[in-house]
Amino acid sequence: MEHMEKLEEACRYEAVLFDLDGTLTQSHPGILECVKRGLVEMGKPVPPPEILRKFIGPPLAYSFTTFCGMTMREAEEGIERYRRHYNRDGIFECTVYEGIFPLLEELKKRNVKLAVATAKPGSMAKRVLEHFGFMPYLNCISANQEDEKGAGKVQLIQKALKEMGVSPEKAVMVGDTRFDCEGALLAQVDFIGALYGYGGEEELRKAGAKKLAADPEEIGKFLFL
Repeated sequence: MEHMEKLEEACRYEAVLFDLDGTLTQSHPGILECVKRGLVEMGKPVPPPEILRKFIGPPLAYSFTTFCGMTMREAEEGIERYRRHYNRDGIFECTVYEGIFPLLEELKKRNVKLAVATAKPGSMAKRVLEHFGFMPYLNCISANQEDEKGAGKVQLIQKALKEMGVSPEKAVMVGDTRFDCEGALLAQVDFIGALYGYGGEEELRKAGAKKLAADPEEIGKFLFL
């Protein structure tokens, strides 16, 4: 990340919020395998890959009911089965995107407050963040309820801002899906779309994204003056 090493300027924002899956970590191998295991155990058909990838980002209750046609009761069973497999086998089947840690280093040097706002349950999010070494960089973790049926992204963003004492106009959300973008716009914070994640350019633009980054290094071009 050579261009960042040369930057002396301040960050445009007082706080930067990151989504987790598809923004900090490439997490689809573990998540999707555990979704498939749960569906097979329930005797449900496994969606095709292009639909299955949509499970990355939104709460599982939404994904099971929307993409698999489950009732809420069935979705609750799906979540329970998924979590059993994920906590045992899938949680660390992911990698940190190249360039993420250099970006976080640059932001911390400028005393920018950093947060993670994720639909993942808090216990799972903390395990992943601790395992991969993110905790020293973070001022706040705003995660979902343990039943995964809780707050949308707008509430998670607002919770993080309140905890850090930062007003919306001084913050930016970085995420890879329409849920991140829509939540940011509703929370009245700026948004940077991570094209390297799971949402894709068309989805992000339809949600209202104006700033799109091809990789973590390019995110810095939108952050620094």
